[in-house]
Amino acid sequence: MSIPDFQRNYFELFDLPLTFTLDQAKLGERYRQLQRELHPDRYAGASAHEQRLAVQYSSLINEAYAALRKPLPRALYLLETAGMSGEAVAAQPMDGGFLMQQMELREKLEEMDDLVDPETALDHLITEIGEDVAVLQDQFSTAYAGGDMSTAASACVKMQYLDKLLREAEQLESRLID
Repeated sequence: MSIPDFQRNYFELFDLPLTFTLDQAKLGERYRQLQRELHPDRYAGASAHEQRLAVQYSSLINEAYAALRKPLPRALYLLETAGMSGEAVAAQPMDGGFLMQQMELREKLEEMDDLVDPETALDHLITEIGEDVAVLQDQFSTAYAGGDMSTAASACVKMQYLDKLLREAEQLESRLID
């Protein structure tokens, strides 16, 4: 049994088009198929070189799946494949209106403990953030598909801000429930 030679990007590895919007079912199916084919246990009786390759490929498959499975890491990876470094993405200018909105959302989050019904207010805030993220994902997808990497990167940076805020809101929600 020999291990295939991969020199591809993550999308090619999973036989997916190089686009932001993915068929999650196909991604999961292809992930499981690759893991079955290249799992290190299948190469237990193979040469030491093939065993090492199996471990490396299994790791690559896991890394690729983690990058493509969720929208934010997928957007960052797409920008990277388009030649934008992480520093170039982070250096995108932020408009004042977005930053003000972030401050307001953060203030709402920080005031949750003082509310009479923080669970309901937090649910509303999480929904609001989720809707904002969906709008940014659409903006990213459109800009990326149109080759406008600056606008795509700007949407990606905004998604990073909201992703962090959403994680903090979910942590607070977890504390309130406990």
